[in-house]
Amino acid sequence: MTKKYDVAIIGAGVIGAGIARELSRYELNVAVLEKEPDVGWGTTKANSGIIHAGYDATPGTVKASFSAPGNKKYGEWAEPLSVPFKRIGSFVSTKDSNRIDKLQTLVEQGEENGVEELEIIQDREKIKKLEPNISDEVEAVLHAPTAGVVAPYKLTIALYENARDNGVDFFFDSPVEGIDVDKSPGTSSRFTVKSPHQEYPADYVINAAGIFSGKVASMVGDESVHINPARGEYHLLDHELQGYVTKINFPLPSKDSKGILVTPAAEGSIIFGPNHQPLEEPSVATTKAGLDEVFNGALNLFPGIDTSKIVTNFAGLRAKAQTNDFVIGESDAAAGFINVGGIQSPGLTAAPAIADHVIGILEEKGLSLTEDPAFDPTREPIPKFSEMEPEEIAKYTDDLSAAKEIVCRCEDVTRAEIEEAIDRGAETLDGIKFRTRSRMGSCQGGFCTPRLVEILSEKRGVSPKEVTKKGDGSYLLAEETKEVE
Repeated sequence: MTKKYDVAIIGAGVIGAGIARELSRYELNVAVLEKEPDVGWGTTKANSGIIHAGYDATPGTVKASFSAPGNKKYGEWAEPLSVPFKRIGSFVSTKDSNRIDKLQTLVEQGEENGVEELEIIQDREKIKKLEPNISDEVEAVLHAPTAGVVAPYKLTIALYENARDNGVDFFFDSPVEGIDVDKSPGTSSRFTVKSPHQEYPADYVINAAGIFSGKVASMVGDESVHINPARGEYHLLDHELQGYVTKINFPLPSKDSKGILVTPAAEGSIIFGPNHQPLEEPSVATTKAGLDEVFNGALNLFPGIDTSKIVTNFAGLRAKAQTNDFVIGESDAAAGFINVGGIQSPGLTAAPAIADHVIGILEEKGLSLTEDPAFDPTREPIPKFSEMEPEEIAKYTDDLSAAKEIVCRCEDVTRAEIEEAIDRGAETLDGIKFRTRSRMGSCQGGFCTPRLVEILSEKRGVSPKEVTKKGDGSYLLAEETKEVE
C-alpha cells in the first residue's frame, strides 16, 4: 500500500533539507524527493559558504526580510547539528575615498534590514590590524562583525541526517516527472507526486527544486516562476594558507553581483569568487575567461597572496528568478502547493528563517502541527580521528586498525571515517568527499581515489566497476583492476 504523506518536499538542497528538518519536530509524515543520489548536489554544494550580515539586500525585498533573521538563527542550526560555523565578520572595501558614500548606503540599508554592529573604518592601521594582508591601497571598509562562514555541504548533510533520524523519508535518484492535483472536495490527498519509481500522495507540496523550481511549478499549472540560471566560478586554495585571510572580503558590489570575494572557508581553505555569468541552459563547466576574471579580482584585494597554492577550480549555479528576488508563498494555481524558488544568494544565509516561514505558511493553510515529544535536535558528526587521543578513539571503535589506517593523507582521513560516511548514506566518491574531506586536499584525490573505490566497493558489496564519482553513469573503471602480489 502506498504511504500517504502530510508534506512532500521536492529538492534536498539546504532549503529542502532545512524545511524537512524543521518539520521533523512535529508528528507528521514527510517525504523528500531528490533527483540526485545525495543531498546538496545542486546550488548548495558549489557556493562560497558565506553567511551574510544582511546589509546588501534592498530593503522591502523578500531577500531583505529573510537575510538578517536567517543570520541570527544560524547558531540554532549549527551548534546542535555539530556543523563548522564561524562568525569571522566581513569587509566591503574601496580604494577610492570618493566612494565612501556607497559604503554609507550599505550601512543604511543594513540598519533598515535589522543588521547590527555595522561600522565604516577609514583608519588604515585599524584596517590592517583586522586584515593584515589586505591591499595597502584600501582607503575604507564597511565592517560587519556578524557575518560568518559555514560548510554548506556539511550543513545540508547534517540537516538531512537529523531529519532522517527524526522520521523523515528521503528518496534519492527520484526526479519528479509530474504532479497530479485533485481539487475535488473531501479528497484524502490533494497531490500525487510522480517519480519514475513510485508515486507519493501528499496533502501539501513544497517546491524547493532550485534551478528547476519553475519546471516543477508548471506541473501544477503555475507559470509564474521563471528561473534564469547564472554561473559563478571559483578558485580554491590549499589550507596551507590558513590565516592569511581572516575575514570575508568583498569589493563594492555591482547591480548583478557582490563582486569577487576572498574568504576563508569554514574548514580552513581560502576561496576566490564568484563571478556572474547569465546562462541559457544550466552548466557548471568552468571557462578560462571566467577563471581569469576571478583570479584578477582576488588579486585586487590581496595582491600578495600565493596563487601557486590554488588546488582546484569549480563552478556553481544560482537559481535566479526573473524578479531577482526570492519567490516564496502558496501558488495561486494550486492550494497547498508552496513555491520556494529563486533562492540565490543570500539563500544560504536566509535558510533557517525561510524554513520557519514555510512552516508558518503550512500551518496557516491548515496543516496541524503537534510537537513530537521524541524529537531530538542533535546530531553527532563523523569522528575526526586525527584530532583524538587513543582513549577517545577507543570510545568509537574496537577495531583500532581502521582508525589508524590513513586513506587520505592530504586531509588525514582514516578508513574508520570513510566507513562511517558510507554507513551514514554515502554511496559515491563525492558523497564520501563532502562528509570527510577526502579528495579535497592538495592532490585532489590523486593518491586516495583507488583506495576509496576499493572501500566503497567492499562496503556496498558491488564491483569496483559499479562505483561512481557522483552517480548518473560517472564510472571510474572500465575493467577490473589486477591483483598485485
